Amino acid sequence: MSKQARTLDNPNGWKFDIRQTNIAKGVALIMLLWHHLFYSSAEYYQRFTTMRLYKGIPIESTVSNYCKVCVAVFLLLSGYGLYMSWQSYEKKVVKSKGKFTILSQLVFVKNHLLKLMFSFWLIYILFVPLSVFFGTPFWEIYKNNFWYGLIDFLGLANLFKTPSINGTWWFMSVIILFYLLFPLMMFIVKRSPGTLVAIAVFLTFSPVIKFLPQVAFFSRYYAWLVPFALGLFFARYGLFEKIAGLNGSIPKALILTLSLLAASIALRLYLRHKVYLDGFFAIAVILFAYLILSRVPVLSKVLEHLGKQSGAIFMFHTFIFSRYFREFIYSPKNAILIFLLLAVISYLIAVLLQYLRKWTRYDKLVKMLTTPKQQKKAA
Repeated sequence: MSKQARTLDNPNGWKFDIRQTNIAKGVALIMLLWHHLFYSSAEYYQRFTTMRLYKGIPIESTVSNYCKVCVAVFLLLSGYGLYMSWQSYEKKVVKSKGKFTILSQLVFVKNHLLKLMFSFWLIYILFVPLSVFFGTPFWEIYKNNFWYGLIDFLGLANLFKTPSINGTWWFMSVIILFYLLFPLMMFIVKRSPGTLVAIAVFLTFSPVIKFLPQVAFFSRYYAWLVPFALGLFFARYGLFEKIAGLNGSIPKALILTLSLLAASIALRLYLRHKVYLDGFFAIAVILFAYLILSRVPVLSKVLEHLGKQSGAIFMFHTFIFSRYFREFIYSPKNAILIFLLLAVISYLIAVLLQYLRKWTRYDKLVKMLTTPKQQKKAA
């Protein structure tokens, strides 16, 4: 094998750039779709013909249990991306104003939160009314309560434990909460990076938390703080690039990533699929995508395109396979064909939404509302 073929296929060298992030998101999206299509539940077992049983459970559902790590992957990448955006934004503010104030930090959070919410609101406006035509009127889901609908529209149904028309949107409450807490996280990570991860680990594992009513409201989110905090930690120290630099050859990369994946799977099996250590598992998945899958020309392109649409697909895919076209999506009976059918339909819808955003100038509106003033002047 030539020396060139044994180096990481990346025009920017070892940099963990937007291409690598999208490839990792593409892997996470595949895991997300598989996880949701083949839940380990008797109700789901009837929807497909299994390849084989493992301890009385379809092998597809066993794999689905491990695929839940997709949540940690998305969170780690979100923390990583937000950290990099914060650093870039801080440099521009300091260059133009001389100081990165609390107000500037709040503007950063506001802009990123608005970008997220505008993407979510478009999906909500387009997909929720359609439920009327598929036998699940949204007012019935919300029990004729206007406030339930508003809370769901704001992505906070899981936080307030109110009804949601899309169970997958529980993730919105998590990411919104972490966005709001991000300035505090950056304050900690810039002074003592390890402290943030230590706090996250403590909150996740400490049995004392159960007896603290003032924080019990957020207790179900503690486990997800670890991968998000790890994203900040990895971004601050450039750990993905450093690991890649030490494991650039294919044999080294394979040994490292396969060992990490095997250890992660073993830990999850030992913990009976609890998500406590999914931050570690997420690192293994991302490194496998970064060091191995990104080298495969056609596959890496497919994953990259999937990753670019992962945000939108996450927000609407549950409507497609669960509320609108369940019988059609599961009609092939074979798990791989079911997965491919949902993946292709979801991708095509996401691309159409992308064109709709451009055609209606929706993206232009979002950009106008979320671009800092100094960047507008520079443009």
